Amino acid sequence: MMKTAQKKWIAGTGSGARDYTLYGMLYPIVLELIFAYICSSINQMILNRFSPQAIAATTAVGTFSSLMLTTFAVFYAGQSILLAPCWGRKEYEEGRQILTVGLIDNILLGLLLAAIWFGAGNFIMRMIHVPSDLWAMSGDYLSVVLGLSVFQGITATFATAFRAIGNMKTAMAGSCLINGSWILWEALILWLVPAGRQNISLYALAAILAHILGGIFYIRRAAKDKDIRLKFFRSNWRSRFRATTGQIMRLGIFSGMESVIYVLSQTIVVSMIGALGTQALLVKGYTANLINYIILPASSIPIVASTLIGISLGMRDEERLIRYFRQSVRLVCAATVALEVIALLIGRSFFAMYTDDPQILDQCMVILKAEIAMELFRCIASLIIACLKAIGDVRMPFFMVIAGSLLNIGASWLFGIRLGLGLPGIWIGYAADLAFRSLLSYLIWKKHVKNHSYPVWK
Repeated sequence: MMKTAQKKWIAGTGSGARDYTLYGMLYPIVLELIFAYICSSINQMILNRFSPQAIAATTAVGTFSSLMLTTFAVFYAGQSILLAPCWGRKEYEEGRQILTVGLIDNILLGLLLAAIWFGAGNFIMRMIHVPSDLWAMSGDYLSVVLGLSVFQGITATFATAFRAIGNMKTAMAGSCLINGSWILWEALILWLVPAGRQNISLYALAAILAHILGGIFYIRRAAKDKDIRLKFFRSNWRSRFRATTGQIMRLGIFSGMESVIYVLSQTIVVSMIGALGTQALLVKGYTANLINYIILPASSIPIVASTLIGISLGMRDEERLIRYFRQSVRLVCAATVALEVIALLIGRSFFAMYTDDPQILDQCMVILKAEIAMELFRCIASLIIACLKAIGDVRMPFFMVIAGSLLNIGASWLFGIRLGLGLPGIWIGYAADLAFRSLLSYLIWKKHVKNHSYPVWK
């Protein structure tokens, strides 16, 4: 059942009262992401202990792996856009149908991804330009991650659904269980498996086992919630399945494919980094650990903002919708600036936990400064695009990401490869994309508000 506090938040606060709903729903996501980032950093340390080559190997194929796993968003993104208004209208039966169908869709998609990898793995490795010395290790890693990706699809579907209906604590608990058990499995492999028998496949399998445990947790929580209680194979389930899948995909195909296209563009950019050599991949891998903390506001606040905006739409309360948007913009900008200052102060000491090579440390600091220069663009773009999806405008973010990705790829190639600036030149491409999308998304949002045009209402 939805928590009592959450029901009170949805019930509303007076227009003259200070509304702390955003903050109350935000802290579980912040704690969840901080724990996830800490686990990611520990994962890097464990892999580094196993083999520095493992860091470069997972970095080389990590963006492609993310691209494949992001295809699950075609279903869970459309599902989440539909679920929040259902909970705002208290139409729980409709919400259960949407969640059940979204879950089945992603299970089928996970099986398809496994088939694609095992049928075209060698072609894929050549396509993304994995360095020859990393070929075997990268291939073993992807075989496990993509071969068993169905379990990640299940957990992503449930986590997104719980967030969409405002149950952030359940989503947090499941995520922490997954990440905590993942690191525990990896630590046991590092300590208990003889060094000669360790390989990257064992570490990849640790993540899959963690997702299986998380999936069991989410299913049990859904079974205990009277507003959810998934039921499969109801009367006329085939026709209902087709109709609901179509409803989800009408929103999800744009929202999900927007994510897929973005990750695809990043795969191309990472292949450019790979062309610069293994050291460039190490720099990207090391800096990503600290950058994860800087983008915490851009990762967490849009989730809560989109949930509250979706519920407000279900209640047909435009005043509340606008209030949550403005509150979110102020918070995401202030929090991002604060974290940037901290990252700049501790950056070199942080990177020294991974390497003592002064040349790599210097390069990491250069990339960190470039990242700090563009983070305000990222946080604004992330927030407003999430809000546009929440109101049902999934087309404009889709077309924006196509244009922004082309800008990113073109600028990265021009400055990073053609003009020989290396990693700093590639970060110019990242910045150009984020600046473009932050400005355009703001103008589109203003137009929706001015015209009182919210596609979910139609």
